[in-house]
Amino acid sequence: MHLLEAARAIRRVGLSAACCAVTAVAIAGDPMAAIQIPVPCAGESPAYPTVDQPADIRVVYYDALGPKWAPAPCTGWKESNVAFLITTAGRFRHVGSIEEIAARLGTISSYHDILYWSHSRQVWRPIMPEAFALAGPDPASKRGNFTAAEMLDGAPRYFWQSASGKFAYRLQVMRHDDRSMVVEMENVTGFQMLLLPVFRPGDARMQYYVENESGDVWRYYSMIAVSGPFSSLLRSGEESFINRAGAIYRYFAGIPTDQEPPPLRAK
Repeated sequence: MHLLEAARAIRRVGLSAACCAVTAVAIAGDPMAAIQIPVPCAGESPAYPTVDQPADIRVVYYDALGPKWAPAPCTGWKESNVAFLITTAGRFRHVGSIEEIAARLGTISSYHDILYWSHSRQVWRPIMPEAFALAGPDPASKRGNFTAAEMLDGAPRYFWQSASGKFAYRLQVMRHDDRSMVVEMENVTGFQMLLLPVFRPGDARMQYYVENESGDVWRYYSMIAVSGPFSSLLRSGEESFINRAGAIYRYFAGIPTDQEPPPLRAK
């Protein structure tokens, strides 16, 4: 029972970090033949769907990634035993600037409004029941939302969120220009359940790539990597991973996160 509770906690908080239906693929494989994950910063182009097609979400498990997995060096990620990786590729329409997308990302108080379809409960639920900005990594240093200028100055920003656990996250725009932005996020505090370390600092790592392709068409790509001591218990969480990743994509794209239909509804 204790392990089951820990597995449920991992599924609920693993993506809490951060148009349409979603094409979802779960990938497992030979641990000796790790698959390649495309990364835009390395000049590798993911298979973006057209702007009018569903976003593509893939859940890749540790046996397909291989031991001590790491993406291209340009990400800055070190090798680690990743339990699962979620990638999302999509195109969306946005008539506006990169500053507007950065401002939306910096409005931490609105993270409560990011809704995903709960596969188990069959209702729309917030990914983060509570979230607020922090002046630093100390969860007690509550402050107001970040402006676009603060988000784009390159300094690390922090926020606190609650799901099954309570976490402080680092949120940082690593690179940007007037047509693109690369955002990184990771948990800076851990979470224990029944004295077991369900999440350690740095166990949830995320990178988001947003780039204007032409006119009002933008590309979005994300990698969300989750590590932890209970990787063998995660196979049954695909629906939750997919719906939460779809909600995060919609938030970046300015699409109502509870727009029908959800990525996956069938129970």
